[in-house]
Amino acid sequence: MPLAGLSLLAPQGLIVCGLALLPLAVVVLTARRQRRVARTIGLEPAPLRWTVTAGALTVGACVALGIAAAQPVLTTTNNRSARTSSEIVFVTDISESMLASARPGAPTRLERARAAVAELRAAVPEVPAGISGLTDRVLPFVFPTLDPGVFSETLARSVQVDTPPPQEVSTVATTFAPLTSLVRDGFYSPGVERRTCVLVSDGETRSDSGRVAELAGRRGCRLIVVRVGSAADRIFRADGRVVAAYRPEITAATAVERVARAAGGSAFSEGELSAATAALKDAADVGPRRRTGVGTTAHSLAPLFAGLALAGVALVLLRALRRPAGRLRRAAPGNYDNVRILKARKAG
Repeated sequence: MPLAGLSLLAPQGLIVCGLALLPLAVVVLTARRQRRVARTIGLEPAPLRWTVTAGALTVGACVALGIAAAQPVLTTTNNRSARTSSEIVFVTDISESMLASARPGAPTRLERARAAVAELRAAVPEVPAGISGLTDRVLPFVFPTLDPGVFSETLARSVQVDTPPPQEVSTVATTFAPLTSLVRDGFYSPGVERRTCVLVSDGETRSDSGRVAELAGRRGCRLIVVRVGSAADRIFRADGRVVAAYRPEITAATAVERVARAAGGSAFSEGELSAATAALKDAADVGPRRRTGVGTTAHSLAPLFAGLALAGVALVLLRALRRPAGRLRRAAPGNYDNVRILKARKAG
């Protein structure tokens, strides 16, 4: 069960809370003066509830600002464990066709692929996972790890189009044949029994699905394919013009299903991530666990309290603009004399 603790990175910021007395004093003194003037000129003062509300909002805003200045942090602590006989390698297509998108400015296939990998990885945090890139070869970016920071940084920084570029020049750079190197070239740790490969690709590949049948062997890996993109996608230049040299492959969906079937795996579209997640858990999130230590996660609460302070100030200003004016009442004769004197001064 996770444990939570609250700490302040800059406790001296709480001094700001004491400043709440200053605006509160201003509100009280201003309200007393306005009520005295209103009675003098024959007006009924505004209800006290406005003053009470304004004072409470002002104090609350100052206190929230003081807490934000103290930089509160909520820290959660969890016991970490890891699967000892299972690893995952996420293989992301990084060919040029992954630059395609539905329209100018829309997320590219590669951006959607990275988002899919991040979501799938988050579903199996106890399974070591690595990242590789695919064109006409498979190259590792990071080997299976449990460190979420290493994984996310590698996914964001290293998974880029044509980094590295394909070895051969071809109109269709991606080929699925090199996936067989996953089970013989050290992509998984020695002795790992449950090997899972998650391929995220647009499916625009040369016709070579036959060789990936090697993945279905006893020393192979379970293949899960997630296809991103559609036949309507295009590659756009920075000015919004279409790159005429690129034409999407209308057989991409069929190619993905064919390669998954040849490897004894399963294929999904990017709209079926829930089903892909279930398949990934079924394939990889199995086997014995071992305790790997204690992990902590820190959540800053300063933005929350800063937002509350801003909301308090906004409410005070809003109520000030909508504050009801004093109403004319039946006043004593002396008060009518005061009113005439004030009108005379104004006219003069």
